[in-house]
Amino acid sequence: MKKKSAPPSLNSDQVALLRALDKSNMAPSNALIKTGIGGVHETLKWLVEQGHVQEHPSLQCNGASSMLYSLSSNGQRALQQAGEAAAQRPVTAPAPVRGRTDTSGAVYMGDELRPFTGRAGSMDAMKHPSRFGENLRHADGSMTPVE
Repeated sequence: MKKKSAPPSLNSDQVALLRALDKSNMAPSNALIKTGIGGVHETLKWLVEQGHVQEHPSLQCNGASSMLYSLSSNGQRALQQAGEAAAQRPVTAPAPVRGRTDTSGAVYMGDELRPFTGRAGSMDAMKHPSRFGENLRHADGSMTPVE
C-alpha cells in the first residue's frame, strides 16, 4: 500500500501571497506584484498547481483578457496551518524595548512605531464601499448589488 506524502510546506513568499489574496478576494497578478514579493508569477503558478489558489478568466475594460486569482478552501487551510506553525515557533530574538540603550550607547525611543495620525479627514474615503463589478464591497467584507 502506497503512503500519501505530506504536502510541501509553504515558504514565506507563498504565505505572503496567500495572505494578500485572502484580503483582496479576487486580484489580478499585477496587483499582487505590488506586495513586494519576488517572482509573483512563478509563485502563483505553483500555488495554482497545488490547489491553494483558483484562476478566474476575466476581461479588462479595454477588452483585453486577464486572469483574476482567489484563495481556495485548500489555500485557506494552508494559510491557517502556516499561521499555527508560526505561532508555535519560538521567538529567537527579543524585540527592541523603548528607551533601552543599544551597544553603541544610543537610546532607542521607537518614535517611528507611533500610531498613524495623518491629517483630519485623510481616511474618510474608507467609510464608503468600493465598486466591484456590479456589486459594492463594504469595509466589513460584505457585498451588496449596485442599485
